[in-house]
Amino acid sequence: MSRETGTRRLPALSRTLVIRVVVFLALAAVPLVTTGYQTGLVINFLILALFAVSYDLLIGYTGIVSFGHALPYGLGLYAFAIFATDQSVPFVSTAAVPFEGAILVALAIVAVVSLVTGYLALQATGVYFAMITLAFAQIGYLAVFENSDITGGDGGILLFSQEVFGIALSDGMTFYYVTLVVVTGCFLAMRRLTTSPYGQVLKSIRENETRARFLGYDTFRYKLSVFVAAGVFAAVAGILKGLHSNIATPGALYWSTGGDALLMTLIGGMGTLWGPVVGAAVLFGSEELLTTITEHWLLLLGAVYVVFVIFVPSGIAGLLSSEADRTVGDVLRELRP
Repeated sequence: MSRETGTRRLPALSRTLVIRVVVFLALAAVPLVTTGYQTGLVINFLILALFAVSYDLLIGYTGIVSFGHALPYGLGLYAFAIFATDQSVPFVSTAAVPFEGAILVALAIVAVVSLVTGYLALQATGVYFAMITLAFAQIGYLAVFENSDITGGDGGILLFSQEVFGIALSDGMTFYYVTLVVVTGCFLAMRRLTTSPYGQVLKSIRENETRARFLGYDTFRYKLSVFVAAGVFAAVAGILKGLHSNIATPGALYWSTGGDALLMTLIGGMGTLWGPVVGAAVLFGSEELLTTITEHWLLLLGAVYVVFVIFVPSGIAGLLSSEADRTVGDVLRELRP
């Protein structure tokens, strides 16, 4: 790389760093300048953003279109709730698991389930893979009702915030900063993942899996590993949601929850990580605004989605940066059998 090229890149890197620092500081100031209710809304946005970014690892960086991303999100939430509240589970003792341990156990369960479901689903490709992941998510959703003695059925499982690693989560401001730190940490971890040599292999699989395989990469193993990683990050979002809302409900596993992840990523821009954050802001902001305007807000929200998909195929990130070069057309091609 020439000195001139390096000089051009440094200002760009500096601008990116400045933007990230400004955004983080702005988010850090939220509890200081807003009401408790408004702070709660931002917490919901941060959780939603983490969920969307975890999905971008699949669709944006690896070209894997999953319709079942609700499974790791909801499973993480329920596994945590079951172990954190000492629910009766056959052949398993939950009484000895501390609150912190429940988080680790939930993440481990999601990792194992993602490994198994990913291994099975990745035997197929295109729309068949997408439908298999959707089927797994719906199995999880139905399992909540079939095991209501453990999951609470339609009523869910009530959660009460406790101290985690000595931090009292019952305080709203404290929980906000915990959420901000966790979400930021996960985002940085995913950024590191995608910019590493591992991430470059994922991108090569997305662009041409046959060529990547010809170069000697075990593409199945790479896809399976990122499927598990995306599931674990989604589970973190699910656990945060449970801690914030103090309840685990079946809706977390419903197909529309996974659909939200897809829409946020498409609207924000795939393959950027920050694009889905913007998409989450659009989705969350639109819902909050439209629900105050009309009872038919879902129709208007659907219209917003259609407009974005048709007229902004590369997402908002595509309008702002050349980094987002994937479009809805790419997703449709990847869904071909």
